[in-house]
Amino acid sequence: MNFSTGNDYSFLFGGSSGQSDNSGFSLNDYASIKNGSYGKLMKAYYKEQNSDGKTAAEVKKETQTKGVEYSEIASLADKFEKVAGKFSGSSDLFELKSVTAKDENGVETTTEEYDKDAIVSALKDLAKSYNEFMSKATKSTNKNVARRAENLVGQMSEYMKSLSKVGVKFSDDGTISIDEDKVKKSDIGALKRAFSGKDSMVNQIASKASQIGTAASSAANNLKGYNKSAKYASDATTIGNLLNDQA
Repeated sequence: MNFSTGNDYSFLFGGSSGQSDNSGFSLNDYASIKNGSYGKLMKAYYKEQNSDGKTAAEVKKETQTKGVEYSEIASLADKFEKVAGKFSGSSDLFELKSVTAKDENGVETTTEEYDKDAIVSALKDLAKSYNEFMSKATKSTNKNVARRAENLVGQMSEYMKSLSKVGVKFSDDGTISIDEDKVKKSDIGALKRAFSGKDSMVNQIASKASQIGTAASSAANNLKGYNKSAKYASDATTIGNLLNDQA
């Protein structure tokens, strides 16, 4: 096919500047090819892939795996924060409740008591959520996430001197469990200091968990070609977008 220098080739690139057709090719992409940026990008990309001996398919699979991992850790961090929120200052978990009971003669008596069953249940939920979250975070392939998680494990060992007095057990593997009988026998004031309010240990733990979750989200967002839907980005990504990613 012959083209004269006087021909208008704009139809090849979707019309006006900055626009693209369904193929994802735009005038910006054409400009990248013409000025050599595209060539430099491709050389850098394939050099990077060849440097560690991985194919494009292997890199894609690895990226997907890491993306799912980091997103799961961030999700578990959010879940733990919500569970820990049950112990916030606005919660009535540590407030006196009116309890009515009947004796053997059918006489009803109303007293003000703390609902220790509700406290135990909330603590068991807290322990379960913490263990699920930390089991993933401490084994993360992202060094920043894993380091933060290990630091929290170290802090937990310091908290345990106080928490063990109110029925929280800390195992060698980093998990925690709840001693129901010990919780129910604990002084309500000690339980409040450990679990209720901004200065409580549980609030400090939740704050650290939030930082780990943020680090995991950042790690997921920084993966090339990975999106928040836990999927690899479309192969129709324009050259311009690739260039922006390399900036």
